[in-house]
Amino acid sequence: MRFRELAHRSDHGVTVRLFWDTTLDRVLLRYRDAREGDLFTTVVPSAEALAAFEHPNAYRPAARFVVAPVRS
Repeated sequence: MRFRELAHRSDHGVTVRLFWDTTLDRVLLRYRDAREGDLFTTVVPSAEALAAFEHPNAYRPAARFVVAPVRS
């Protein structure tokens, strides 16, 4: 995979990055909130890339998985 960064912004601990995967020809949105420890990456439709960059939480994946440690 080869990624090309299309846009990047950071403010008050929140970083939003938009990438184009040149191999698969798709757009990825990466969101990180360092204050809350929140992070997600999702594929967004190319036609909605700018909207996703401006409003990343609207494109947050619906399913959230929590991995708990296994206790014996």
